[in-house]
Amino acid sequence: MKKIVRLSPYIFILFFASCTKNNDYVKQELEKALPTIEVTSVGLLLQTGPFLQTDVLQITFGGAITKADPGTFDYAWYDAPATGTPARIDSVHFAAWTTAASTATGNNSITTTLTPATYPNTNIISGNIIVKLAKLPAGSKLYTLKVYARTADNKMASVVLTKFITIK
Repeated sequence: MKKIVRLSPYIFILFFASCTKNNDYVKQELEKALPTIEVTSVGLLLQTGPFLQTDVLQITFGGAITKADPGTFDYAWYDAPATGTPARIDSVHFAAWTTAASTATGNNSITTTLTPATYPNTNIISGNIIVKLAKLPAGSKLYTLKVYARTADNKMASVVLTKFITIK
């Protein structure tokens, strides 16, 4: 009985060490399977349409980035015709994922927060884009929004929201 009691801590340490090694392997394999960048959600925060050309929207977005650094961020508005090919109406390019409003961005801005995830080398993306609608023609028209997030090494994730808003 004394031998079992003396060996118990060693057995426990051996078991714990083997679980840790296996866990590291699982984390490494999981990291390999994760996409480099992904935008998983885009939406409006407490705003409902139809909107006016004088309105300013707060568009929220979220996602994840793994083993990469943030690069550029773009969005584009397209008309949403009943038939035919949508035409791009307006687009804005942000040189970084956090950019203050300026004339270069049409007085639109973006702020992004990266929060470490429990997955290895992965950050959770949460952000807001402040968008002015002045360049979208009025007349009860529907518009589609396309969002493009890029890493520093130019890998891209995009989301398309068809018939996202209406401008009166």
